[in-house]
Amino acid sequence: MIVAGKSSDFQMQDIRLETVVRAGLRQMSAELDGEAVVLSFDDGKYYSLNPIGARIWQLIEGWRKVSDLLVVLLEEYDVEAAQCESDLIVLLTQLRDLRLVEVQDATSA
Repeated sequence: MIVAGKSSDFQMQDIRLETVVRAGLRQMSAELDGEAVVLSFDDGKYYSLNPIGARIWQLIEGWRKVSDLLVVLLEEYDVEAAQCESDLIVLLTQLRDLRLVEVQDATSA
């Protein structure tokens, strides 16, 4: 779902259904034709999210549990639960590695 950019090499905790995420504060984003464009203040690069990625981006404007995101996506899109969960975690991991989202364990949120 990310068109540009690459992941960092640093290791972090895995994102799971009980993880809590939100869009990072060191970015600016805009919606363009159903997609989202995100400018990272850390690396000065623009990142593009397709319409489903843009929907996820809207949902994480505030802290959200990954399992709650999954429920919304399953209600809005015709997709198998396992595939949706896998794709969601892959996207959130990419966004985390690019430092575009913040991640917390549910117990610390």
